[in-house]
Amino acid sequence: MVIRCRVNRNRHYRWYAIVGLLLSLALGIASSVSPLPELAAWDTLSAIHGGSTETSFVPAAEIDQSYFLPNNSIPTHYSIALETDIHQNVRTFRATTWVYLTILEPSDRVTMHLQELTIEEARLYRLPSSGGQPIEIDQPARILNIALEHVTFRTASPLPTGNYALRIVYTGIMLNYQSGYLASQYRNEQDQWRYVGSTHFQATHARRLLPCYDEPALKATFDLQIRHHREYTAIANMPRVSRDIDPANREYMITVFEKTPRMSTYLLAFAVTDFATRENGKHQVVARSNAINDADYALQVGATLLERLEDYLGVPYYDYMPKLTSIAIPDRGTGAMENWGLVTYGEPVMLYNPAVNTYRNRKDVTTIIAHEYAHQWFGDLVSPLWWQYIWLNEGFATLFQYYATRLAVPGDEYWELFNGEVIQRAFQDDASETIHSMNENAATPQAILGLFDSIAYKKAGSVLNMFRNVLGESSWREGLKQYLTDYELTVASEDTLSFYLQQAAQAIDILPQGVKVQELLASWTNAPGFPLLTVTRLYRDGSMILSQNRFMNGKVLPIEHVWHIPYNYAYESSASFYDLSHYDWLATPAAKIATPVPDTEWVVFNKQQTGYYRVNYDRRNWDLLIEALHANHIAIHRLNRAQLIDDAFHLARADLLDMSVVLRLLRYLRKERDYAPWQAADQVLTLLYEQLHGTEHEHAFLVFMDELIEEVYGTLSVDTVNPGESTLYKYLKQLITGWACRIGYKVCLERSREALRNEYSIPTAGQTAVPVHPDVRAVVYCHGLQEDTEPEFQAIYLRLMNSRNQAERTDLLRALGCSQNANSIRTLLATIMLSAGPGTNFIYLSEERAQLLNAVTAGTTGVGIATFVDVLNDAVTLQTTISIAGAGAVESAVRNVAAQCNTPKELEQLETLLKAVTGYVSSATVESARAMAAAKLDWFHSAEGLIVAEFLASYNNI
Repeated sequence: MVIRCRVNRNRHYRWYAIVGLLLSLALGIASSVSPLPELAAWDTLSAIHGGSTETSFVPAAEIDQSYFLPNNSIPTHYSIALETDIHQNVRTFRATTWVYLTILEPSDRVTMHLQELTIEEARLYRLPSSGGQPIEIDQPARILNIALEHVTFRTASPLPTGNYALRIVYTGIMLNYQSGYLASQYRNEQDQWRYVGSTHFQATHARRLLPCYDEPALKATFDLQIRHHREYTAIANMPRVSRDIDPANREYMITVFEKTPRMSTYLLAFAVTDFATRENGKHQVVARSNAINDADYALQVGATLLERLEDYLGVPYYDYMPKLTSIAIPDRGTGAMENWGLVTYGEPVMLYNPAVNTYRNRKDVTTIIAHEYAHQWFGDLVSPLWWQYIWLNEGFATLFQYYATRLAVPGDEYWELFNGEVIQRAFQDDASETIHSMNENAATPQAILGLFDSIAYKKAGSVLNMFRNVLGESSWREGLKQYLTDYELTVASEDTLSFYLQQAAQAIDILPQGVKVQELLASWTNAPGFPLLTVTRLYRDGSMILSQNRFMNGKVLPIEHVWHIPYNYAYESSASFYDLSHYDWLATPAAKIATPVPDTEWVVFNKQQTGYYRVNYDRRNWDLLIEALHANHIAIHRLNRAQLIDDAFHLARADLLDMSVVLRLLRYLRKERDYAPWQAADQVLTLLYEQLHGTEHEHAFLVFMDELIEEVYGTLSVDTVNPGESTLYKYLKQLITGWACRIGYKVCLERSREALRNEYSIPTAGQTAVPVHPDVRAVVYCHGLQEDTEPEFQAIYLRLMNSRNQAERTDLLRALGCSQNANSIRTLLATIMLSAGPGTNFIYLSEERAQLLNAVTAGTTGVGIATFVDVLNDAVTLQTTISIAGAGAVESAVRNVAAQCNTPKELEQLETLLKAVTGYVSSATVESARAMAAAKLDWFHSAEGLIVAEFLASYNNI
């Protein structure tokens, strides 16, 4: 099997292409030596199954090849013995690891990755080809390269090709953030601090636990044993083999686990805790004992999601792994990690208690579990050849994060959120002139980490969903099944996926003549940004001109790259929005097409916004669409109504459409009852409100908003929840009632205030407290605190301090930041400093101080910001706040203040703050805050600002 590379200088990738030939031989030699892994079909590293090809990716720029490991050896198995005293909050660990490896070419050096480990001893053994015990042959010298995170073991003489083992004894340290073997803490039922250890190795942090070949293509098997205190339990990727008392110290146990399948180093995982476990067959959830009941939903929905993913993909999970455990780690934020067989979560995205958590928390838990479980196939079973292809992991996981819920819990309607939360948000980042492509190369750990962004997640998920729709469910599923089956336990690239999708699409007439999936997909993955499809109707027998350019924030670039754009359309007399069975292609900068669309009817391209591109029309078609929306908006699909709002707004911001078109379009919202269009409109209206509040134009905007929400608000209740309310109805209700209270609806504010008082005020004789339902708490709490509500403020803060539910704590912090009582805000800010004292009652989790500062400074009402500026104007207070909350938290708050500057008075307030923080935060933060504020004031002199002001003024005179 031969692989040819177009870029010969890219030695790192060329090596992986020949690993198949070398490793098959190497493993054949070593197969009789325990505990090395079974024979592996490493020839599946090639990009096309069973043949030769060329890799299509050409790096945009040279990368530092020195960070890659040399080509002379590969791992086959790791045997790890770890000792930890995390039960005593000891942040060091000791380990002995056997690294079984194959020398591919004679060399006196073996190089691996290592970071912040202290090696005490290293011994090299030869593994006899005939079997038997390893034979010690050397105690190699060690050469550390801290910058490259390499350790090289140098032998006295060159080693012949063959199989060897390195036995390495070392110590390491635990950290509090997501890199390596981590420490975290929680309070138990007795209010005592307890300490636990867990791991997070993606992308390049396995080297913080063991010397290893820490690159995704260099898969191996692992066995693990952990020595820990007997009051604690160890769990890992694989089931436990034994748990025995340590004969050297009966206070400790030694837990041994089964050997893993072949997998990448970043997927190794374990945890050492005193947590509780609940099981549903082979599916398990683990959480602290005082929160285990909150894991019941994850146990139930996780099992269902896993089953539905198995059915959809046609590849059973338990054919490869004997169990699947999800564990909730306290004080780890809202992240999660897809370790094969042991998925780790921050508590807010795994634990759900309907008594205190909201419908949004439930959605987060459900979709994040779906995301991580999709990774069990996309990333774990088949891993990326290199990090440039991380979108093969994260793009699929993002798509199935929503789509799997359509299969498992369709009544929750989460799939309906995909366009607004994924496609439209991806557009925002992907419209930057400095954004990178999906296929972005990287070498350094920092650059690799930078690839885990919205391009890898949201853009890739959007592009993959586009191809799912174009190919159709049957071909799409068949292609994925063969991709996963043929490449199981190995690694893949974009060409691998393209090959299998091409094979599956052979039987359908959907692709352009003579063009393969590989070329179609590459047009989206190898270039940054996304296209704007411009539809210019000739109004002459249905003729139209379609053209494409790259859409940018503020401009459109000339054609330098041509996308293969799949398009379809609906029109007034053929509103076939639900028919996604046919697509045509635009693969040139422009083309003239003939259509059956009558010249007097509107047309909408990109049905249900399944394609990853924006659409602009000539002014007449925009007018026809606006007329249609006002006359009978449901004639256009709800997702396309959302698309029209989102596209029109961003086109106007890029000076490609008159902003008055957007404002005229928005007026139809008076009749809108679906959430998706309101979700898109909320972004537009929020930006306008943030620009106009406090100015002479604010009143006109409030009148405009009043017309938009008056009718729909009349159908909603700000303070009650009916059992039959759907998920999307709850989203809509929170959005509309939030606006109603924000713009001063008296009834909204009074009912919020009354509901808050009924929950927290001391009841009179014969009355009892009435808790606010979690699903309306965000609006009721925030706007209920608009008046002088110090007793309720204190009660909510006390509830925050007593809560053990991290998601609820986040909601309560946001609510407290809404207070309009300056003394309450001042007291709240003071708790940051008080929380650092010994034996304090003001207890915050690691991210909560930053959340508090954000809550106080993110609003537009002014009291929180004014108090924040006044408090931090004291140098001692500023220094203390930075030392406790972190410079990053204060810098974020400074940017929030700058984002609220609409008047000279507010600009003066900002300058007071910037003068105080200069020297304590980065100069870039100070400069960007000042530039942000200046841009906001300049907006009123821009065409956009003048058009908005003129429209609102004219509108109020109607």
